[in-house]
Amino acid sequence: MDELQIHLLFNHVPVIGTLAALLVVIIGLVMKINAVRMTGLAVYVVMALAVVPTYLTGEGAEDRVENIAGVSENVIESHEDMAQLSLWIILATAAIACIALFTQWKAMSLAPLISTLFVVIALGASIQIGLTAHEGGKIRRPDLGSQPAIPVGAETGHKD
Repeated sequence: MDELQIHLLFNHVPVIGTLAALLVVIIGLVMKINAVRMTGLAVYVVMALAVVPTYLTGEGAEDRVENIAGVSENVIESHEDMAQLSLWIILATAAIACIALFTQWKAMSLAPLISTLFVVIALGASIQIGLTAHEGGKIRRPDLGSQPAIPVGAETGHKD
């Protein structure tokens, strides 16, 4: 496997995994079941760590696709900038999840408050990483962008 394949393999994990774990934390908070909340927090941390290989393989993935016809350097750069921000946001959110886990494990009175803070921040992190994934999708799927895709042959005036 090369870096492009690893990037494509891992890139869905932090997007979908952290969102699923966040939902488990919310269920644990609403139902007041500490074990469910702690499970969601632990899974969030593991899913968030997948952002590291995803980010680290991004440059190699860029090297493989940047010279393919129809691939926009601007879209790649936008995705790269967003990915760097997402990396730090997701890792910071995972750190808050660790703090929430610790406070819950020690049965501290502020554990529900820290978990609630985690939920609010994790919602923002989910939006950020979702936007990053969408921008990454536009690299090979220009139809996902605001500009309509040019049909094959339209650039020369010929129809296929």
